[in-house]
Amino acid sequence: MPRNIITPSIQYIHNLYAQPDELLVSISSELEKRNIAIQVGAEEGRMLQILIALHGAKKIVEIGTLAGYSTIWMARALPEDGHIYTINKDPEHVKMAEGFFILSECSKKITQLTGDAHKILPDLVEKAPFDMVFIDADKISYPAYLDWAENNIRKGGLIIADNTLLAGMVAEDRPPDGIPPARWKGMRLFNERLADKNKYNATIIPTKEGLSVAIKMF
Repeated sequence: MPRNIITPSIQYIHNLYAQPDELLVSISSELEKRNIAIQVGAEEGRMLQILIALHGAKKIVEIGTLAGYSTIWMARALPEDGHIYTINKDPEHVKMAEGFFILSECSKKITQLTGDAHKILPDLVEKAPFDMVFIDADKISYPAYLDWAENNIRKGGLIIADNTLLAGMVAEDRPPDGIPPARWKGMRLFNERLADKNKYNATIIPTKEGLSVAIKMF
């Protein structure tokens, strides 16, 4: 099911717990105009806020900003001394996100870093350890992003990743038609690594796209 399709059940959740405000609605509208429907839903944004609050996270890295929709949800859940570093590769998306960040009340809690995450993440090592990483970028690189998280998220910290069910295709025994084999293999490897109970306390929440949530145990 496309992420921009809101079922009655999802709308019920939005109305009760995750009603987007004017700024968040404007971000969604802008993405729809650009025919981009890959950001998290409001119900997932609210779930991220709950996880941040439950875990007491203060310092977060987000890999994959897009227009800043999930960034703002998370930044709003941070305490006054909290901060989120979000990595955005596409110059047009960087400009779009920055415009929305300026309009938000939590802009001082957000630092947008421009460029390829593989090149930017090493520069963030000096600010480690972090309390949480949210991965929502190129799917082939999820195992590489997990490598970084293993070294730079504190023990007991959160590793959260979106799209980990690949719209259900990750459950197939072999790469299905229409999906690059490297993407399928990479996501399978990522999920299998998080299933290691010696390293993580983890699960996949069966949202539309699958949201992996793991506590780092080492």
